[in-house]
Amino acid sequence: MSEYRHSTDPGGEGLRELLGVGKGDLVSLVGGGGKTTCLFRLAGELAAAGVAVAATTTTKIMAPTDQVGVRLICGGSYEALCRALEPPPGPVPVLGLGVMPNGKLEGIAPQWCDRLLGDGAVEALLVEADGARRKPLKAPGSREPVVPDGTTVFVVLVGLSCMGRTLDDSEVFRADRVAAVAGQPLGTPITAETVARLLLSEDGLLRGRPGVAKTVVFLNQADLPGARAAGEAVARKIIAGPTPFDRVILGSLQAAAPALELWYRV
Repeated sequence: MSEYRHSTDPGGEGLRELLGVGKGDLVSLVGGGGKTTCLFRLAGELAAAGVAVAATTTTKIMAPTDQVGVRLICGGSYEALCRALEPPPGPVPVLGLGVMPNGKLEGIAPQWCDRLLGDGAVEALLVEADGARRKPLKAPGSREPVVPDGTTVFVVLVGLSCMGRTLDDSEVFRADRVAAVAGQPLGTPITAETVARLLLSEDGLLRGRPGVAKTVVFLNQADLPGARAAGEAVARKIIAGPTPFDRVILGSLQAAAPALELWYRV
């Protein structure tokens, strides 16, 4: 743990500062327990700071038809999306191929994400690159996540509401994969060790991470009863040895100040 500094008072930093995101960044969000909330909160902060930011997905998310401060842009080609981005800045653009009958937004190809930033169509791009079916914890399937090669910031989310619950499909997305990666039987309680093993495994929540990307984990829902202590236990386990995480954030994406505690590499 000597490589890390621990702050129990991160101050009033917003999500943008906590994640270290600004102009030129392509942010990929994976895991469970808050990706979409993180996506739109971060987009709003960047837009307020004068950054021409857009949000999208490489999988599928619920179309943000009622989301304040965003505008949905759908196009069947890369060129169509770029043309739609040309009008003056306003609500944050959310990009997709189209809205499916089930109300979900069909995502764009990861190569388009790289091009949008490289061509200067946007100054920052936020990508929900994983699905979790609204579960707080997951392990990726064989084709997940769908992370653009140009990702500069890789954010892994875990919802601490999973702690102490049963490792099964009612609480976890792809529970069988979580069990395999964590090395524990289905039907047993989810512990700090379960989550730490999942976070540190290249077959777990690190899958798809570009090696050059800044890597951050956000342990969300720390405002729930008992969750802060559980999150601290997870954080200390993942920084106790070799780890790829540049930052570990413990907090709540629903709170005005999202971070309760912060561990960062020095």
